[in-house]
Amino acid sequence: MLRRPMGAVTRLYSNRLIVMVAVFGVLAVLGLTAVLLVSMRNSRLMALQAAEHSSHTIAQAVTGSVARTVQSVDVLLLATATQFEENSWPANPADADGQLRRLLAFMPHIRQLALIAADGRILGDSGDRRLTAQWDARPYFAQADSGLRGTLIGTRQPGRMLGPAGAPHIHHFIPFFRVLKSRSGQGDALLVAAVNPLHFNDMFTSLDLPPSARLRMWRYDGTLLAGDEDDGGFAAADHAGDTLFAEQLKKSEFGTFLLTDTDGTERITSYRTTANWPVVISVGLSRDDVLSLWRDASLPLLWPVGGLGLGLLVLTAILTRSLILRARTEATLVLSEQVLQTVSNGVAIADATQPDFPLVYVNPAFESMTGYKAADVVGTNARFLHRDDYDQPDLARLRTALETGGSVHVVLRNYRADGSLFWNDMTVSAVHAITGGLTHFVAIQRDITEQEQNRVSLRQAYDRIERYSAELERFSFILAHHLQEPARHIVLYSQMISRALDENADLELRGNLDFLTRAGSRLKDLLRDVQLYLAMDRLAMVGGNAEAEMVLDKEWVNRSVGIDGAEMSSSALPRVQVPPRRLADLFAVLIDNSILFRHPDRPLRVTVEARRQDDGFWRFDFSDNGMGIPPEFLEKVFGVFERLHGREQFRGNGVGLAIARKLVETLGGRISAHSDGVSGTTLTFTLPEATE
Repeated sequence: MLRRPMGAVTRLYSNRLIVMVAVFGVLAVLGLTAVLLVSMRNSRLMALQAAEHSSHTIAQAVTGSVARTVQSVDVLLLATATQFEENSWPANPADADGQLRRLLAFMPHIRQLALIAADGRILGDSGDRRLTAQWDARPYFAQADSGLRGTLIGTRQPGRMLGPAGAPHIHHFIPFFRVLKSRSGQGDALLVAAVNPLHFNDMFTSLDLPPSARLRMWRYDGTLLAGDEDDGGFAAADHAGDTLFAEQLKKSEFGTFLLTDTDGTERITSYRTTANWPVVISVGLSRDDVLSLWRDASLPLLWPVGGLGLGLLVLTAILTRSLILRARTEATLVLSEQVLQTVSNGVAIADATQPDFPLVYVNPAFESMTGYKAADVVGTNARFLHRDDYDQPDLARLRTALETGGSVHVVLRNYRADGSLFWNDMTVSAVHAITGGLTHFVAIQRDITEQEQNRVSLRQAYDRIERYSAELERFSFILAHHLQEPARHIVLYSQMISRALDENADLELRGNLDFLTRAGSRLKDLLRDVQLYLAMDRLAMVGGNAEAEMVLDKEWVNRSVGIDGAEMSSSALPRVQVPPRRLADLFAVLIDNSILFRHPDRPLRVTVEARRQDDGFWRFDFSDNGMGIPPEFLEKVFGVFERLHGREQFRGNGVGLAIARKLVETLGGRISAHSDGVSGTTLTFTLPEATE
């Protein structure tokens, strides 16, 4: 009840508040409108940026898939070319055809593989020789002679197989070819792989792009190889004058630009070139479709926002009238009660002025979370929630906060009225009166049982993965070990049979036994290298140090015996924190690699230098003057079973540098290769300096 002397003051306060509320409502509506316009503009820009990012991501993914396919074709052609050029190609036509068919057994994307002599003779054909004989290969000889790479990509040709355009079941293929030089005097030959363009089209259609999108595969010169086609069929049109080839590719090997396509559609186009092949992938998304989707998603939001603006105006009017009728204190209390009743988190308030801090209020969310009714818990302490489960570290922190009048955040195991467990994420805050005295504790509670269960499940999953990984590694190691015995038996019994043959034995049988002996020996070497590679994680890499110079000298003496003119020089090498046996393994791999790939026209020279770094490691530079490594293969040489040369040319299994990398990285260091491909190779690696 307000007395008369207070009336004027109350009316003055109410008038000011009403004006403030009205102005705030109008400004809120104007601000909401401005925010809406800015948001629409920003969302439009974000939609276009998302389309650019999407096209760039698709182009990048497709480029990787296409590059792997092209790489597989190149590897196949190179392997076939090696057989032909080393004079190991079958002379019998049936054997040659069968050899090519076997090569295509695991390459369904290649329709046919044919080897055609310069004079038109068919040296080998996985398909129909009669059709291939009618195919004109002369232009491809000329194109291959002018090319810079061994394997070239031609324009799409008609025909399901190599043959005339009038052959049955006409389709198209993309010819991959290379000219081969035979040492046996057979002359030049053209090796052609007919790649199925549907393989690339299926790859493109699997991306589930919009109908208006265009995904294409080109050659650098603007020739279309696969993808969406202008006339609904195949047209090997020259697109060299298009913006992509005339401008964009001259600036960068990948990028995104706006292109008005041949059908008049403006597209957000991303392109990307493969690293090693003259192939370009372009992805175009219709700009109009992107904006149409943006409008369809954004326009429905205008109605709720308009309704929200209208609601703000109505709320302003209602609140203005409410302020006239109610006092500020009553309105604040009602609002506070509504907030507590509607929040999704449980709220409990305890009286801090009473002994044992009894609850004076709980909201409906608390009742729903715990199963206890307000009438049953008001007036009691909240410890009933954890029952007899006292062995919880956070309970002690909670008691300390209550005793000291502080605030605390804890996670507790609590129990509902039905006895079921739930995890309670609770924040307790102390409330003080204007005078500074402690009056209440307010606890905000959140049920995080599901998160806790997910965390436990995730931890268990990680434990299973670690266990399965360890079992798989152990199985691989044991398998490589036990396979050594049958490999030795293969070699032993092959040699025994060979010795048992008389001098007039079948030469083919003796040759097969020799091949079996070599294959068994190679299998033994492979298993030994795999076993050593897998054992790297098991070998002790700590405890002990070694004199690098002494270990290097010993390994060089043991491994360079019989190598004419081989010399090694080194600077003063340090003591490193590496077990001597492991350091010897590392130097043995590097020395063997230099000896194996030494240059045939110059004596081997090896130089080893070391210098200290600031991170507690020594950097070693192991250099030789051997054959060198082409720059594009510098990272590839560290892969398991990776070889840059044929096994007939150089022995070895392609595991040595992989073992070296694993050994160095297990010690916490890094290793890399540097070469110009001509004058030799430098292997740079880091090892921890000795601390003992």
